Amino acid sequence: MNAKKANWAFLFMIIAYIAVAILAAFFLPSAANNIVLSNLLVEVAFFIPILIPMLISREKITFLEFHKIKPGSVLMIGLYTFLTTPLISLFNIISQFWVENEVASMMDSYQIANMPLLPLWLSIGVVAPVFEEVICRGAVYRSYRRSGSAFKAMILSAVVFACLHMNLNQAAYAVVMGVLAVLLVEATGSLWSSILYHGLINGSNCLLMYFSLKIDPDVFDQQAATLDTLLYGTGLYLILAAAFVPFAFAVLVWIEKHEGREGTLGAIWRDRKWSPEPYVNKKGKMKKDKLITVPLVLALILCLLAMTGILLGAIVALILAVRS
Repeated sequence: MNAKKANWAFLFMIIAYIAVAILAAFFLPSAANNIVLSNLLVEVAFFIPILIPMLISREKITFLEFHKIKPGSVLMIGLYTFLTTPLISLFNIISQFWVENEVASMMDSYQIANMPLLPLWLSIGVVAPVFEEVICRGAVYRSYRRSGSAFKAMILSAVVFACLHMNLNQAAYAVVMGVLAVLLVEATGSLWSSILYHGLINGSNCLLMYFSLKIDPDVFDQQAATLDTLLYGTGLYLILAAAFVPFAFAVLVWIEKHEGREGTLGAIWRDRKWSPEPYVNKKGKMKKDKLITVPLVLALILCLLAMTGILLGAIVALILAVRS
């Protein structure tokens, strides 16, 4: 599987998401109003378009790099998660100067405090990380890795990961999280590391929000972002990120050496300008795989229209026009 197929898969993921969202809203309201069921529908909608080209390309499971991780590295991934959280939170806060906190709003609107904790935590802290990491740091990143430099593959796969969240707030910090997850995958040589990393972030946030709403159902209404709180939060997380990120990279280097992969992280930066070798296609012509293709551009445009509400408005207007 190469970048061209990955980009087509990305476009079909976005189309599938839009189709599922519309169908669920009109024909499966019980699923649309249940965060566990809606999450599962969305993850499956994302997964099928990436699974099909993998099967067509006859990719083996080893393509996704599911390798064992040493116990010491597993413990250090927990520390890495803690040390990188302020940086992720910083971009979350910055995005709220323009858009609302989508996760808090979603948790509040679904009334998660009235739901059983276990299925909620499994959905957010296990199911979503497994699906999204297999897609983004597994199939998409590895496909881009084959067609260009690791650095470019890292950035572009992080953009894809951000777009799959389908809102500007989460997209802002998902880009950062996507880059940090790729660095972890390269340091360990295993997709399990990013699944664990993603799961720790999602799972801990789920528990924090769940119990916060249990204690005070109006907690997020009371903490509505004001300019003063946003400025304070930005300053606080900027200081914490500046203090913690160097230690996070030190942890990465330790993991890299512990896993016997010295030099892997440095190679990501060094080969940022590398381009793939040309190959002979079926027609006997010399070609090079490109990371940026038409399907990728179309997918990004669709995502932008969806995130800004323009696409939703157009769909609603079309439906009303048809009904009238």
